[in-house]
Amino acid sequence: MAISWQQPFRELNPKVEKLVVKVLEEGKGAGKSPDWQTLGSVTQLDCHNPLCQRGGVDLQHTLREMVATRRAELENVKMCRGIEGDKPSVAPRRCLNRFAFRISLAYTVEGPRPVPNAG
Repeated sequence: MAISWQQPFRELNPKVEKLVVKVLEEGKGAGKSPDWQTLGSVTQLDCHNPLCQRGGVDLQHTLREMVATRRAELENVKMCRGIEGDKPSVAPRRCLNRFAFRISLAYTVEGPRPVPNAG
């Protein structure tokens, strides 16, 4: 069965009760004094550089690894994956925006398994 890329994270990971992502973006379009923003349950960080194309950071792989190891917290920094290219005469270059992010996962509590009757 093929899994749609649009399928929500929680639906794919029923053992995850809550996902919270906080991000601090630095670079073009991020503002003069960037602050941590709480984004809630997102799996993609969007780049705010107006020249960036197909940018941002995909968190899907990181989240899959966290769920596989039941890790609850993670902090990391990744560069934007996009390309800057606003004029045809200028060669495209990598977007230099940087994303610091914190991921928090809360897992559902699994209750004790029922003991079969011995009688």
